[in-house]
Amino acid sequence: DLTKPHEWYPYARLDKRKIIFHAGPTNSGKTYHALQRLKQAKKGMYLAPLRLLAAEVYENLTSEGIYTNLVTGQEAREVPFSTHVACTVELADINR
Repeated sequence: DLTKPHEWYPYARLDKRKIIFHAGPTNSGKTYHALQRLKQAKKGMYLAPLRLLAAEVYENLTSEGIYTNLVTGQEAREVPFSTHVACTVELADINR
């Protein structure tokens, strides 16, 4: 029923979340600042429009010692005790 969007995803709505939306012109540092905040978070999810961008963020977070899962249409790397996820938008687990 598209007339009641407030009733969509009832379990995801039970979680207390802090969603930060970065907007700005091209080459203004949006991704850089978003990744810096994500690295500081206890847990988080990076949603990328492209598989290669999700993989790049996965590599970046992993190189910093942050346990991160990678989920794209072509591969899934599950890391035990992961606190972060880098994935493509269509594969985001909204119930996590």
